[in-house]
Amino acid sequence: MLRLIILITFIESFVTAMVERGVSFYAEHELGFSQPQTLTLALLFGAAYVTGALSSHRAADFFGERRWLILLIVAHIVLHLGLAMDPSTPAVFIFNTLLGASSGSKWPVVESYVSAGQTPRKAAASVGHFNIAWSSSVVPAVALGGLLIESWSPSLFLLPALLNLGVIALIMRLPARPVHLPSDHPLQPTDCQKVRIQSLLLCSRWLMFASFTLLFLLTPLLPYIFRRLGFTPGPATAMVSLIDLARFVTFVALQRYVGWHGRASLLIWTAVLMPIGFLLMLTSDHLPLILIGEAVFGAASGLTYYAALYYAMVMKNAAVEAGGAHEGMIGSGLVVGPAMGLGAIYLSSSAGDTSTTMLATVAPFLVICTAFALWALRGTRDADHFQFPD
Repeated sequence: MLRLIILITFIESFVTAMVERGVSFYAEHELGFSQPQTLTLALLFGAAYVTGALSSHRAADFFGERRWLILLIVAHIVLHLGLAMDPSTPAVFIFNTLLGASSGSKWPVVESYVSAGQTPRKAAASVGHFNIAWSSSVVPAVALGGLLIESWSPSLFLLPALLNLGVIALIMRLPARPVHLPSDHPLQPTDCQKVRIQSLLLCSRWLMFASFTLLFLLTPLLPYIFRRLGFTPGPATAMVSLIDLARFVTFVALQRYVGWHGRASLLIWTAVLMPIGFLLMLTSDHLPLILIGEAVFGAASGLTYYAALYYAMVMKNAAVEAGGAHEGMIGSGLVVGPAMGLGAIYLSSSAGDTSTTMLATVAPFLVICTAFALWALRGTRDADHFQFPD
């Protein structure tokens, strides 16, 4: 079953990334959206994403995981076709917001299938395959999205709709419900291990929340940053995908090297690297520095994502609820990031310097997230780390 769910993950991530990351370039290039409009579009998507993620486990319990996943993919197809057939500003706002809800509800179910019924050590490998699958599809999806916008913009939505038709056939081969590891299995984490896992989970979630907030603060702004440097959507989206390439490389490294399990040091390094990458992307007018910032930020966000999902699945025994909380934190970043961007633009209308205002808005947020992340690690030392048996 793992190979099947990994294939589904790859295709769905390709579809999701193409639209989710491409719609900002589409809105700016085709509809002439201003920065506040694009940030509002992203904010509404994020708010709907949180709602879908946090309610996913209840819907999965009611319908069954496989049936609920099929219903969500059908909703994706309808919404993608709606975006292709009605390229107006109201339609983009409505359909993209509804896509946020269905995407937020989709991923917790997929994540439950990925690691259900596995011991913690095997779950780590499965989560690694899942991360590599979805992250490897994002790079070509984002790059291709820009080319589609420049050639024939409705294809940005028609291609995902077509691919999702094939995904429905794949989902039909999944079991109706994933089978979970018994609660009394001897390889379940001990109470002592759960205490440390909980600390690492809280730390990684705070840092993941920060990373997605910064990413989706930047995502609606990147079309304007690269246009300022003279790039059209085609080459711009290709260069933006360096964030995703760096994240993919990080996932591969973490999947192959298991020595980070139970350690706090890697998360502490992430707290240092993430703001450095963000600052280089936001403030630099030189392309090489922006690209370096993308690579650093992508690696840091990959570390937090992998750790947060792995520790969540171990703590909650691969339940849809665990994936829902994980995706809910991501969705919260999708809301807070654009909201901070809108606030900074509003404040800069009187101050006159958007970049300075943006930094002044982001700095307290980063300090708070980092403080909570490090506080979660109080009393833990890398000398106390553990490795799960095979």
